[in-house]
Amino acid sequence: MSGIWLGIDTTSSTGGVALLDNGRLLSEFVLPVAGFHSEKILPAVERILEQSGVHGRELSGIGVSLGPGSYTGLRIGLSTVLGLSAGWEVPVKGVSTLRVLAASLAGGPVFACIRAREAEVFAGAFSSPDPLSEEIIPQSLYSAEVLEKNISDRVFAAAGSGRSEVSCPGLVWANPLLDNPRSSFVALCASSLADRYGFDSEIEPLYLREFNQRIVPR
Repeated sequence: MSGIWLGIDTTSSTGGVALLDNGRLLSEFVLPVAGFHSEKILPAVERILEQSGVHGRELSGIGVSLGPGSYTGLRIGLSTVLGLSAGWEVPVKGVSTLRVLAASLAGGPVFACIRAREAEVFAGAFSSPDPLSEEIIPQSLYSAEVLEKNISDRVFAAAGSGRSEVSCPGLVWANPLLDNPRSSFVALCASSLADRYGFDSEIEPLYLREFNQRIVPR
C-alpha cells in the first residue's frame, strides 16, 4: 500500500476520482455525472492532481473499477486509465467493483450486490472487508431466489444498488450512501492487490455475464 495511488470509478450513475498517499486519503471527488463520465473524468483527474501538488508521473499506480456495472461507463473508465498509464508510464491495477463495495463496510463477513435486471443482481460475499479476503459466495450473476438460498442462515454486513432485489434476514444493510462504489476504495483495494499479486499487464471489463444471458431460479 506504499506510494501515491490514483483511483478511478465509472461503473455506476456516479463517478469519482481519488488520491491516496500510503493509504491516507489526500483528496476525493464524487461526480454525479450519470451518462457523462467521458466529459467529467479527465478534468477531475487534472484538478485533483493539481490541488494535491502531484504530477501523474509521480504516481505509484492507478486503480480502476473493472465492473460489473454500466457497459458504457466501464469502457470509458478503462480507456481513460490505459491512456493515462501510457502517457505517464505508470502501472495499473484493476479491481472488481463488488470488492470495492465490500471494502467500504465494517465488521466480519461482507456482502456486495449491484442491480442487474429485475430480480437479478451481480453479487459476491467475502470473509471480511480486506481486499485480500477469501470469497464466501463467488462473484457472479444471481437470481434473487438463488442468492437467498446461498445466504441461508449466515449474517453479512451488506451494501449495493441491488438491495431492493434481495430480501434476506441475514443481510444487515449499511447506509444507502455506501451503495455506489467510492474511488478512494478503488485506490485502496488496487494498491493492496498490487502489493500481493503485482500489476496488470492488461485490463478487461468484468461483466460477469454474457450479453443476453439470464439466470433463472433453480
